Amino acid sequence: MITEDYVNFEIAKLLKEKGFDENCAALYHLRTGEIVQQGVGYVFNNSQWENFVSAPTLQMVMKWLREVHHYYIQVMLDSWACGGHMGYYVVLQRTDNDFEMMLHDAVDEVFYQTYEEASEAAIKYCLENLI
Repeated sequence: MITEDYVNFEIAKLLKEKGFDENCAALYHLRTGEIVQQGVGYVFNNSQWENFVSAPTLQMVMKWLREVHHYYIQVMLDSWACGGHMGYYVVLQRTDNDFEMMLHDAVDEVFYQTYEEASEAAIKYCLENLI
């Protein structure tokens, strides 16, 4: 069964600090760091809940970064990345002003085992260094 991939707790807290307040289907409890509610039919956002932080999916955050902050995250597969084994790397691009600028000093030259791991690294980089 395929399930949604939510951002980790650390990224969820960073998102709240950076003004992310979109409706999500899951929440983390601020004291425990555990997802306490998730599922279809529930809608949460950061401004509604005092002791919780919303837990968006990776794709939701990537869309928010693209549409609100003009950072495009591209996760690429390289079949020779990790000593002949497949690995993922990230390209970050700025997409405002009708041009794209590759951010070479971001998270390039690092290879990740999974698409999700690469996505989280890029999201964290954007939140800590660009926004």
